[in-house]
Order: sequence, then structure tokens, then C-alpha cells
Amino acid sequence: MMNTIEIVNEWHQEITEWRHKLHSFPEVGFELHKTSQYVANKLEFWGLRVDRNFGQTGVVGILDGELGEGRTIAYRADMDALPMQDCTGKPYASQNPGHAHACGHDGHMAMLLATARYLSENRRFRGRVIFLFQPAEEIGAGAKAMMDDGLFEKYPFDEVYGFHNMPRLPENTISLRYGPITGAGEKFSLTVKGCSGHSSVPHKCVNPITISAKIITAWQSIVSECVPCSQMGVLAVTKIRSGEVFNSIPEFAEAGGTIRFYESEVGDTLRSKMKQVASSIAEAYNAEANVAFEVLCPATVNTSEQVDCVINVAKSTVGTENLNTSVEPSPGGEDMAFFKKDDSVGACFFMIGTKGTNLHTCDFDFDDSIIPLGVTMLCRIAEQRLI
Repeated sequence: MMNTIEIVNEWHQEITEWRHKLHSFPEVGFELHKTSQYVANKLEFWGLRVDRNFGQTGVVGILDGELGEGRTIAYRADMDALPMQDCTGKPYASQNPGHAHACGHDGHMAMLLATARYLSENRRFRGRVIFLFQPAEEIGAGAKAMMDDGLFEKYPFDEVYGFHNMPRLPENTISLRYGPITGAGEKFSLTVKGCSGHSSVPHKCVNPITISAKIITAWQSIVSECVPCSQMGVLAVTKIRSGEVFNSIPEFAEAGGTIRFYESEVGDTLRSKMKQVASSIAEAYNAEANVAFEVLCPATVNTSEQVDCVINVAKSTVGTENLNTSVEPSPGGEDMAFFKKDDSVGACFFMIGTKGTNLHTCDFDFDDSIIPLGVTMLCRIAEQRLI
């Protein structure tokens, strides 16, 4: 009887063809109508129950084992592409101008589809597997939208696993860590209200531009002075806008950017200090300042039991020499965190090292050689957790 890796290797070419097909019609955000239909058709063909009522174009596949009740585990794959040109020059390059699978979500979908096929043909397990194909990962909105639509209430799960191809890591390796692996992200907006007037009489005005500049400058010391060096905090101002003409001091100035962190207390500190600094500077100049925050995504925090499982599977799949259990966490956001409903849900997000160019570049193309590794990891995780 063939083992998992032998079966997956036998399917490698077919899975690669799925990936190339998905690569050729990239769609962005929530507008994933063709992509989600392709995914749903595959799942239904293999006998999975499919529910498409979450996150506009999200697809949920449900597969029950033959051995009765047990754990419910969920796998997540992102489906959306990026609004950029495909410069790969491949025969299967994007047929949608201005859209490209430049982050490897086409590969993620193909690998999770293959996992669904394998488990549908090998149902000798207890419990349930839920396959989450989510839209709008690149804008941090898809996972939250699926959860807001009642995903967890209808299909609760005990643990969730996510993965990502990573060209900056050695190829054919598995990397992960205990605890935070991607950062929480929030965007902020600063609005300063002054008093407008002609630029020839600035003493009769309150200039919101100069006040905003003072606030932004003062913010730059918050991280170094208020966040311990053992913790991560990022405060980045990325835009500023004010005024329409050269000879008039405007009434308002607006700025914005992002903060990022791993620990929630760091986020509390950043928000509190930013508001305090803005208010005190504005008050000193008889202006008004308002700072508002909007959550992009929480930190993705790997839990011990699920990390232990992935480590054990990786050791038997790639060997200890190709396993990194203390990879540096990324300050970038990853919206898989929204699938972790609360602390009762376990989670593990891991990375698969690949060859190729960096993510989010116009010549990026998913490394098809890692498909057997990725699928084998996912299948073996299920085999270990659903015994």
C-alpha cells in the first residue's frame, strides 16, 4: 500500500495543472467568482459538502471521517491575487490584465485542494476536516468577513492550520515558532483642526500643517522610549494631506499610517501615547487633534499543542535538519488570526521555504516543486490529529 508522499508524488503533475489554471485567471479582493467556482467544483466532485454562504465568495468544504466523532480541524488557504501585472512570461500567465497571482495563493489553493482529495479518498479517521478557502487576504478582510457571516457558529472547529510559501527561506524547509508568528496591524488617522486664513497673516491663523508636523515628529520617539527592546513595535506615518492653494493656510490637516506589534499591551501603549502626544501638542497651539484607529488584523499566535504536531510531522517529512522551530516572526499582518475565535481554538501557521523571486513582485511565480511537500504536511497533520 502506498504511503501519503508516494500518492501525492503520483498526483504532482495533475496538481500542478490545477495551479497553472488558477494562475491564469487571477481575481482580487472579494471578486473571486470564477476562482471560487473552480474550487467548489473540485470539492463537490470529490464528495465534500460545500457551503458558499460566507465572506461573499468564500468556499467551505466539509469532510467527515468514517470512524465516528472526534476533533474538528480546519485548514485555511487564501484565494485572492494582487492588482498588478503578471510579468512571468509563462504559458499560463494571467489572462486578466492588471491582476496577478504574485503571492502564491494559486499554489496554496492547489495544495489544499489536493489535501481535500486525499482525505476524501482516505476517510479512515475520526472527526471532521473543514477546508476554508477565503477571499480578500491581501486586504485583510476575508477571514473576518467569513467569521462575521457565522462560519464558526455553523461549523465550529477545535484548531486551525495555515501555511504560506516563502522564497526568502531555504527551499524544501519548514519554518515556524511558538507564540506570535505574524504581527497585529492597525491603521490610524490623525486629523488636526486649526484656523484658516491668508498666508500673509499667519499670526491670525492656527496652521494645522505645522502642528501635524510637530505631532508626527514627536511620535517618532514613542517606540524607542515606551516599548521594551525585547518587544516589537512599529509606528509608521505613510501619508499626509492638507491645503489646496499656495497662499491660504487651511483649516484641516490629515495624516495616516499603521502601527504593528505582537503583544496586545504594546498596542495599548502605542495607541495611548499617540493620542496623548497629539492632544497635548494641539492644545499648546490652540488647535484640536483627533487620532482614530482601525484594526486590520490581530497577531497570529501559534499555540503549543498545534506547533508540537506540525514539528512532529515536519521531522518525519523533511527531517530535523530542514526544520526551523524558531523562525523570526514577521511584523507583517496575516488575517488567518480572525479564524481563531478565542483562546479555546488552537492554531498553527507555518512557512514552506521555496526557490524563486520575492513575494509581491511582477515576475513571481509559485514554486511547483514544493507541492508534494506541502500536501504531505497537510495530510499528515490530519492523520496525526484525527486518530
